[in-house]
Amino acid sequence: MTAAPHRMVPFWYISVVIWREWTVSGEIADVRLRFHGPQPNSYFYAPKRPIELIGIAIAPELAQKVLGISNEDCAGQIIDWQSSDFGKALRLASCGSQVAAIAEAMAQPILNMTADLGKSDVDLTVAMVRRVGGTAPLHAIRERIGLCERQFRLRFKERVGLSAKAYSRIVRANAVIAAADRTETPDWAALSYQYGFFDQAHMINDLRSLTGRSPALLNIERNAE
Repeated sequence: MTAAPHRMVPFWYISVVIWREWTVSGEIADVRLRFHGPQPNSYFYAPKRPIELIGIAIAPELAQKVLGISNEDCAGQIIDWQSSDFGKALRLASCGSQVAAIAEAMAQPILNMTADLGKSDVDLTVAMVRRVGGTAPLHAIRERIGLCERQFRLRFKERVGLSAKAYSRIVRANAVIAAADRTETPDWAALSYQYGFFDQAHMINDLRSLTGRSPALLNIERNAE
């Protein structure tokens, strides 16, 4: 049985994904490796066949270093990919192994690729934005790292493919949506305060702009899924 169409909210990172397609009788029909680029806009995912996606997300500040492709260059795209580094994961997927084993085999090559990478000041700012859910004032993050405003803007955009403001906005929206997913009756006023919006109306307008739905309608959709 295929999944019902459902709304995907914007995100900004590349994923390495194994697509495992099944027949209606429960046999593996196809296995392939793909890049999923960042998605700056909300969209509907509506698979036409029984497909299982097993993916590893790559922090946006590491994409160019690890995969040799920038976030901006593959935004909005799904690209077939070949890499011997993921041969074990593909073999496990082809023989019907469980998702946990496949994901572990996918993660190991990426951990190996990142093991010796140093962290630049821009890398630290991106990680900090993510760690605080996009809620910290950007000037405070910039000052903590010790970059002037012009350097911060240029180097952040160069590394991530989005401005710091746009990236923070997407990270914060995802943090709010995830927090709402964890409760049956979200307290929107409390969430707007927790995630640093001016007020509840600001949060509603921001999420509607990014996802095409108010937080309440988006939450109803996600609960139905």
